[in-house]
Amino acid sequence: MQKKKLFQIHDFVLRHDTIIVQIHDNNYIDNTIVIPVHAFVQYLLRHDRLYFETQDISTGQLVTKAYHLTFDNYWDEMEYSYKEEDIYDFIIATCIDFTKAVDRVILNFNNDLINYLW
Repeated sequence: MQKKKLFQIHDFVLRHDTIIVQIHDNNYIDNTIVIPVHAFVQYLLRHDRLYFETQDISTGQLVTKAYHLTFDNYWDEMEYSYKEEDIYDFIIATCIDFTKAVDRVILNFNNDLINYLW
């Protein structure tokens, strides 16, 4: 079962030292987000997303190899969906502002209250 997301990423592109993310209309965040690459790399490092291990038993022994990706390797080699999920998680952790949604709830509540009282 796929988890329900707060917003959908329409597209993203790497431009110089920023990642420009286009997001479908939603209640939580602007439709265009600009992410500095250095901040995204720090996030990836903090969450071990540039590090992975492989295990091989073809020789009869368990051999584990560790790999560290550079950002360029990550961007060029990882599947679109993998990067999209990392960008989504980054936005949730660092960019999202729930005041937009709260303001909408308050506005709707006030409108409903006024309609109910009149």
